Parts: sequence; structure tokens; C-alpha cells
Amino acid sequence: MEKIKRIHSDCDKRIIEIVRDSDGSYLLHEFARKYDSEEEVIYEIRVLSNLGGRYGDLDSAVNEAKYLLGLAKDKED
Repeated sequence: MEKIKRIHSDCDKRIIEIVRDSDGSYLLHEFARKYDSEEEVIYEIRVLSNLGGRYGDLDSAVNEAKYLLGLAKDKED
């Protein structure tokens, strides 16, 4: 899998990474940012969730990622 793009939420605590699979389709992987006050380090943790399947083109994947992060006004496609 090839990492294509990362989209951050407004609060920067949620991230959706768009990856291209070997068959050319696009998948969304969700990450959460967590702060460890004891170590004073920020970690990114992969959230194991199903974010809507596969997308045939990058624009569709980007639009869905923005929608899931609340960055799009509404979903119209």
C-alpha cells in the first residue's frame, strides 16, 4: 500500500490517511493523536474502524475523508 495523502481534523486530534492499494483503489485509515503527559510525547494511534470501503478515484476518497472529519458542509454524491 502506498500512502497518498493525510487529512487532519480542525482540532488536529483525528487524521485520515488515504492509501492506494495494489489494485489501484483507495482506502481510508483513521488515526487518533494522543498526548502522554508522563513522557511529554504525542503519539498517533491507528483506529481500527471501517471507513466506507474502497474508492475508485482519489477525489472521492478525499471528499469522504473530509466529510468524516466534519470538514465538508454536507455529503452530496
